Amino acid sequence: MPLIRPAIVLLLFLASSCSLVSGDLWPRSRIEIEIGGIPARVEVVRTKEERQQGLMHRTSLGKDEGMLFVFPEEKIQSFWMKNTLVPLDVAFFDSQGFLVDVQRMDPDDGARIYSSSSPALYAIEMNAGWFAEKDLRRFARLKLPHPIVGE
Repeated sequence: MPLIRPAIVLLLFLASSCSLVSGDLWPRSRIEIEIGGIPARVEVVRTKEERQQGLMHRTSLGKDEGMLFVFPEEKIQSFWMKNTLVPLDVAFFDSQGFLVDVQRMDPDDGARIYSSSSPALYAIEMNAGWFAEKDLRRFARLKLPHPIVGE
């Protein structure tokens, strides 16, 4: 009888953990990166589903915070702003980590598509104006703390 209460507590804990892992409540990994020597903190998204969700329904982004999109292959990458409430910059980086281009994206119904000007393996979304404010231009280098592979 004394083991029933701990067993129930353990089962409830495990059940709640499973629902967190499978749902949107599970936090994405966050890492510290540098772009042209400028530090930033980003959420990492690697899967197709995570990339499609992106920053949808967010009402704000913290200062020097954003989202790093990691793709499975280097090619022309495209973004939209469907259900995205915050004006953003998207910066595209090639497989060597060099900045290819930056584009401003304003909230809309998702009709407008923003595509990289050259093949890219990574993209980073930050608050609109962040890259200009930091004077980050073409060929600025993305530095990751460790290799990250997209799925």
